[in-house]
Amino acid sequence: MNRTMATDVVAESTVTDPDSGLLLVPAGEVEFSLGTGLWDDAADTYRTFVQRSLVGGWEKSVVRAAVAGRSEKQDLAPVLVQLVPRPDNEYNPKAISVAAPPSLGGTDQERHLGYMYDRNLVSLGGPLRSLALVSGRPVGCHALVEVDEVDDEWDDLDAEFDATPRVRGEKKTYTVMSLRLRLPWWEDLQAMTVGYARSVRPDLILPFVGHWAAYAPGAHAELLDRAGQKEFAVALRVVDDRLVAFHEDLELAVLAPSSRDFFDRTLRRVKELGGEAQAFAEEHGGALKVFVENDAPV
Repeated sequence: MNRTMATDVVAESTVTDPDSGLLLVPAGEVEFSLGTGLWDDAADTYRTFVQRSLVGGWEKSVVRAAVAGRSEKQDLAPVLVQLVPRPDNEYNPKAISVAAPPSLGGTDQERHLGYMYDRNLVSLGGPLRSLALVSGRPVGCHALVEVDEVDDEWDDLDAEFDATPRVRGEKKTYTVMSLRLRLPWWEDLQAMTVGYARSVRPDLILPFVGHWAAYAPGAHAELLDRAGQKEFAVALRVVDDRLVAFHEDLELAVLAPSSRDFFDRTLRRVKELGGEAQAFAEEHGGALKVFVENDAPV
């Protein structure tokens, strides 16, 4: 895969890379790249992905930088990866898989390499899942493979007894180690995702952050009969200058403004849209959690 970036600009700060088939978010700073939890079961897929990505003079694109608070610099080779929302993940339905790009062939699951860490999903997960939702396309980002030069005495016989992935350069062989994601700061990612969504789904309030609301009398029991699932779509409507969440024709809750500004900005946005917008909510242990766009992750 050629790492030369494409010029098909889709929306502000996103580009389409025709080689990988990905809608790419802008690259963050190398020094602040994020680690990933690579899966042992995906070792063969990771090896194939790296060997197909690092070809044809790839050593010239290697950057050398200290990452993750380390004092020593590492050699890092640029690649592209797909970021796949995984609502089927039993441990965390909001998990995001890191996968090889669609150009490698196979399904998202077959190209699975590992997961983003939960701690990074707190601020980045909402915008990334939202971008995949509104674009309907495979979303990806710039990434870095940590490589380390192998001793000159290492040969193919050593490889037979060593499962560590390796890749060949022009004259040297390298050990392949960690995979890191070059994602932008959460503020920039949120703003970019909102900008993209406004161009294709202006009526949608993106599900960045969830806030709680009290059910209207009788609404909880009725919702359980109707929805049949934990997460569902809701309509946000302005009624008598109040923001009210509905599931179909069922009034679920009044999303009251507060000193912490949980729903104030959403109320203003729904008014701008003429009094109604679409959003998502969850039934969570007898309480309603409505997802909205917010200034900061919580």
